[in-house]
Amino acid sequence: MQRRWDGRSAIGTSAPTGEALFDRNGNIGPTVWWGGRVVGGWGQRQDGEIACRLLEEVGAEGSAAVAQAAHNLRERLAEIRFTPRFRTPLERELVA
Repeated sequence: MQRRWDGRSAIGTSAPTGEALFDRNGNIGPTVWWGGRVVGGWGQRQDGEIACRLLEEVGAEGSAAVAQAAHNLRERLAEIRFTPRFRTPLERELVA
């Protein structure tokens, strides 16, 4: 059985990363980008916190940039809460 995310390297995902970021129908969820490639995913928890997980190594600079971006997004969203229509394995895990 072919996985839906196969062949999606054009958007910068590798096989291990792809499994976590795509739902069973092939829809991609919220992604973290660094250096022109997808390196992780994120989700918004009930309290508004933006939870991120890096699935590839990005170094100290990349990790700090991702943490700052998550903080900025939470500030920007303020009281707005949302749930993606097509939930991925990683997004579900991060918001649990």
